[in-house]
Amino acid sequence: MKRIGLLLAVVAVLGFVVVDGVLAAEGARGPGGRGTFGKITKIDGKTLTITSEREGNTTDVKAEVTDETQITKQAPVKLADLKVGDRVRIVQGDTRAGGEVTKIDVESKKVTVKGGRNNEEQTITVDDSTQITASVKAELKDLAVGQQVMASITDGKAVRISVGTFGARGGKKAKE
Repeated sequence: MKRIGLLLAVVAVLGFVVVDGVLAAEGARGPGGRGTFGKITKIDGKTLTITSEREGNTTDVKAEVTDETQITKQAPVKLADLKVGDRVRIVQGDTRAGGEVTKIDVESKKVTVKGGRNNEEQTITVDDSTQITASVKAELKDLAVGQQVMASITDGKAVRISVGTFGARGGKKAKE
């Protein structure tokens, strides 16, 4: 009984609890505090409702978009448009890579990206069939019901919202 009382006191004071090894904070944090991932199900003025599904459970999270909210979306780009530091997703046949651009060689048509589960660098030779998308600045007016988003929310306010296709699985890791 003392343990439950102590746990409740910690939650009341700090606003979080660890459940099954995952930090769950009050507000809108996903597993491990990585943010909220889901689909925009409602836009009411500057307030978004994001519906998240995990392990059969559905959760609605509301987030107010402010002037400080950083909003990005995925847009197609060419190799020549990329800069070191850009966040990209590259698809070439069944090869996929995503993360931060660390090196670009336009002459040899190669781009190196650091990311993925192991934060490894992958180098991909780009050709005409390669699809490259990069994160570009967006605005509230660019958001729509049905879009998939990853949002970082603090005290009910959206700090960062990224619109795109997340968690796409399959394909092979790029080879150098």
